[in-house]
Amino acid sequence: MAKPVNKKKCPQLSKGKRPLPPPQKEKGTPVGRWLEGVFGIKSIALAVVGGGLFFGLITKDPGYQWVWNSLLKGNWDFIQKHRNATLDERNQMKLGFDYVFLSYVKQNTPEDAVILFPLKEYNTEKGGDYQLSGNVNSRFWVTHFVYPRRVVYKDEQETNPRYKDVTHVAIVAGHGYEDLDYPVTERSYFTVLPKSIAEK
Repeated sequence: MAKPVNKKKCPQLSKGKRPLPPPQKEKGTPVGRWLEGVFGIKSIALAVVGGGLFFGLITKDPGYQWVWNSLLKGNWDFIQKHRNATLDERNQMKLGFDYVFLSYVKQNTPEDAVILFPLKEYNTEKGGDYQLSGNVNSRFWVTHFVYPRRVVYKDEQETNPRYKDVTHVAIVAGHGYEDLDYPVTERSYFTVLPKSIAEK
């Protein structure tokens, strides 16, 4: 027969409550418990689902494959391969003559220069042994390398208010000499020149 409970010694029973259960051992690893405490189970679940979707997109979608294989992984491999190269050398290796030419333009113009580039169809013509890529037809791309200088293109005469402020002309594949205010006898395929003699 069970012993009668002494209600005076057990205050939980005297108030009509059940006694508390004994503490249980915590489940999972310490790292798992820490992650759950810091991020919460919902965040961990979302991270797993997001990672799965990202992996699925990388393996199935050609656009994401390009971003992963060429852009991210390709750039990382390139940096590791040329670890001791300077940033300037890496840009030259990766971007070729585009980078060489734009560096030359930057070094041979003042910071407040407004540089006129020829018509976009001329910017990719071959001049001698060299040729620029289609990247040069993007003002944002070119400005990235020549900043704080400004860039305008010949076909923007009516639309770009900076056209009237042109101080220098980029000579690309021999095009651009016609935009100078003075004659040039010794010509080269790629260079940058002041628009007028006053700018010299």
